[in-house]
Amino acid sequence: MRSYDERAKDILAKRDEKVKENLIKRRRAARLGVIAAVIALAVAASVIAVVASRAANSKPVDPGVVGTETTDTSNTTENTETSGTAETEAKEYNDGVIGERKTSDTSSPAGDIVDDGAYYWKSDGRKTSPEPSYGLPEAEADAEYEKGLIEYPDAINAVDAVAGTLSAGEWKDAVNISDWKKLLSSENWSRYVGARKLDTSNIITVKVSDGENACYNVPVKLVAAQEVIYTAKTDISGCAYLFYNIAGENKTPDSVVVGEETIELDGKTELEVNAADAGIEVTALDLMLMIDTTGSMGDELEYIKAELYDVVQRVSEADKSISIRVSVNFYRDKGDDYVVKYYDFRTNINECIEQLKEQHADGGGDTPEAVHTALENAVSGHDWRDNAVKICFIVLDAPPHSESEIQGINSGILKTVKAAAEQGIRIIPVASSGVDGETEFLLRSYAVMTGGTYVFITNDSGVGFNHKEAEVGEHTVEYLNNCMVRVVCEYCGIYTGEKVPYTPPASQNDIDQFDD
Repeated sequence: MRSYDERAKDILAKRDEKVKENLIKRRRAARLGVIAAVIALAVAASVIAVVASRAANSKPVDPGVVGTETTDTSNTTENTETSGTAETEAKEYNDGVIGERKTSDTSSPAGDIVDDGAYYWKSDGRKTSPEPSYGLPEAEADAEYEKGLIEYPDAINAVDAVAGTLSAGEWKDAVNISDWKKLLSSENWSRYVGARKLDTSNIITVKVSDGENACYNVPVKLVAAQEVIYTAKTDISGCAYLFYNIAGENKTPDSVVVGEETIELDGKTELEVNAADAGIEVTALDLMLMIDTTGSMGDELEYIKAELYDVVQRVSEADKSISIRVSVNFYRDKGDDYVVKYYDFRTNINECIEQLKEQHADGGGDTPEAVHTALENAVSGHDWRDNAVKICFIVLDAPPHSESEIQGINSGILKTVKAAAEQGIRIIPVASSGVDGETEFLLRSYAVMTGGTYVFITNDSGVGFNHKEAEVGEHTVEYLNNCMVRVVCEYCGIYTGEKVPYTPPASQNDIDQFDD
């Protein structure tokens, strides 16, 4: 049997070979472009001559008449039917915008939020000055396109980013509880706990099985003096994570309820419960992406889009027996063009990809963003299927506003996250450049409360501004796209994937030697 290192090397070799092939193809295509253009012009001229000749010698033809020589209605019919179907389906979707700013609205942004415009990026990753439109400035983009450095308008992004570029790590605090409690009690993090009124150090783990197999999607309730204070659903491993006294309530839990059975805690923080026939087979996945698209995300948003494009495609093909729906959503902040732009769950993955393509970084200004509104919409504004594995990736680089800015924001987020846990929605943050200590604390708290995990982009890829080194234990730096696909598949029980260590791709000099 081949070793882990041997398998990892095979994967990396295939990745590098693919990069080389793509570059060679683009260069060959560029060389043939001029020839193709000349041929196309010649053909076009011939067609125009023929059409002009027929027009001069025949009567006008009704394009609606079947069998005419000058009109091919097959594509027209197909497009009409497709368009009609798409329009009908679109009306059934719960798509919309929260906090949309009309072009005539001059009331925002006010002094507290500065709209500093979008960020724009050259194909080599260099930042340009803000412009009034998104993507590469038109003249510059045309020049880059002519050089073959970008592939637009069909490219997923404006910088020709490809999946497998970004590096990331992953850490699950729910299975490293002692480390998590120690971190929360540290000098810096204890300040965050107090400021945000978010203490997740009081945790009880319940594992449910039928005696042999783990039971998935089983509601487990934590009770204190006959009051249900927290509810969660078991994951694919049969574990549910329950919390108490999060905001200093001072309630002592005394039992848990699984199905119709009540089990006394007797001071225990870990329980194993036998619930015969309580498990539900995994047959569905609801996968959500909630993405920060404010200006500060401009240094790596285009790369993230390429990674997410790859993740959505690969997850949709991971297990054909599982019904998969995807929802992509975007958020900014008060005073921007929108606060949240949300799209309903879809089985048509291509539609989700198109929604990703259309997004760009803009707005924001101050550091905190409308994370609270985005999370509320993610949890309460979508029709999650009860029997599905529910995963919400939230990709961001900034925290929600503080209590002093928006009254009740901490209690509002706590209510939202508890609702996510009750529904079995796993919140999985993807921390981007600019995340600070408080933001890391918040994101990991949301993850642990919902049985999720913490994914964080690292500096290894060299893309974007500085990424905070996560305060976690020993871990493997992976490719972001591979990491996210692995996490999804593990939550679905499709497989437990190996963590393939990240290594930089082949250099340009290495690739040039393969160009013929």
